[in-house]
Amino acid sequence: MELIFFWMLLILNPVVLFGLMVIFFGYLRRIKNERKYFRTAINNDFFEGRYYIKNAFKLGLLSSSITILLGLELTKQWIFIYMGVAVIGIVLSLYIDLNTVLLLLFTGSTIGISSLQLLSDKLTIPASLKFLDGIKPGVVFAILSIFYLTKLIMLRSYKQGFFQPKVYNGKRGRRLIRYSLKDQTVLPLIVLVPGDLIHSVISFWPVFNVGGQSFTLFVLPLWISWTLRLWRNKVESELQGAKVNTREELVIAVVGTVLGFLVPVTGIFVFVILLLVVTLRFAQRYARMKRRGKWYAETHDGIRVVAIQPETPAAKMNLEIGDVIITCNGISVTTESEFYEALQKNSAYCKLKVRTYEGQLKLTESAIFANSPHEIGVILFH
Repeated sequence: MELIFFWMLLILNPVVLFGLMVIFFGYLRRIKNERKYFRTAINNDFFEGRYYIKNAFKLGLLSSSITILLGLELTKQWIFIYMGVAVIGIVLSLYIDLNTVLLLLFTGSTIGISSLQLLSDKLTIPASLKFLDGIKPGVVFAILSIFYLTKLIMLRSYKQGFFQPKVYNGKRGRRLIRYSLKDQTVLPLIVLVPGDLIHSVISFWPVFNVGGQSFTLFVLPLWISWTLRLWRNKVESELQGAKVNTREELVIAVVGTVLGFLVPVTGIFVFVILLLVVTLRFAQRYARMKRRGKWYAETHDGIRVVAIQPETPAAKMNLEIGDVIITCNGISVTTESEFYEALQKNSAYCKLKVRTYEGQLKLTESAIFANSPHEIGVILFH
C-alpha cells in the first residue's frame, strides 16, 4: 500500500505533470517545424517522452539510492519552494531553457545563507528567506552532484539524430542551420523531511526517529533539463566538449558535498568556484564558436545533408549532418531535384561521393528501397 501511494505522489506531482505536458508540446512543435522547413518530419517517433520516462525510472533509482545512502535531509518548505521554481522553469522551457540557471541560483542562495550564518552568528535572515535556513551545504551540493552525474550519463547516450535542425536566414540570402539538443526528465529523489508531514495525512506512512527527532520520507522531484546548441562544430566534438565540462563541474560538486558535510563553512567558497567555472566555460565556448569559420550552410557546390532519418538507407551509409553530396550514382548534383533524378538512375542501389564538414572526400553506398528513391532518408535544403 505504501508503494502505491508513493507512486501516486510521484505521478500527481506538479513538476512531473507539467514536465510531461511541456515535452509533449515540444514534440508537436518539433514535428510542425520540421514539416514546415523540410516538408517531412525527420523523426515521427515521440522519443522525447520515451526517454523522459526511461531516464526518470532508471536514473531516478540510481539517484534515490544515493540520497538514501547519504540520508539527505530537507525541509518541506525548501522542497515546496523548489517545486514552484521548477514549474516556472518548465513552463519557460517552451521558449528558453533556464533550468540550470534557476537551479544554481536556488541552491546557491541556500548554500550562501547557510555558510554566512556559520561565519557570523549575528547574521539575521529576512523572514522571506527563512525557508533557506537550516539546510546543510553538503545536502545541496549532493543534489547538484546528482544533477551533473545525471547529465553526464545522459550525454553518453546521444547521437547525431538527437540534434534538431532549425533554419535561419544568413547573409546574401544564404540559409543556415543551427542544431540544438534538448533533453529533459525528472528524478524522484527520496529524502528525509523533519516531522510527520505525510504520516499526519496517511496514517500508515512510515516515520523514523533519529536522535529523538522524527523524520518521514518524501519525494523531491529534481527537474533535469539543459540545451546544447551547435552551429560551427561537429556533433562528436560538441558532445565530447560537453562531457568534459560536465565531468569537471561534477568533480567540483562532489568536492563541495564532502566539504559541505565535514567543513560546512567552506560551502560558499566552493560554490563560487563552481559558478565561475560554469560561467567561464559558457563564455569560452561561445567565443570559440564565433571564431570558427564554418557554418552548416546552404551550398551551391553540391547539396548539404541537413539530417538523416532513422532506420532508412541513409542511416546505413555513414552520412553525417553537414556532409555535402557531390555526386550521386556518378552524376554531379547541386539541387534537390537533381539528386532525386540521379537516384532514379538505379532504383535499387545508391552510390554517393561526399565531402565531409572538414573538407575530406569519402565514398559511400547502400541498397535503397526498390522504386522508392525519395525514401532514402536524407533531409536536404529545399
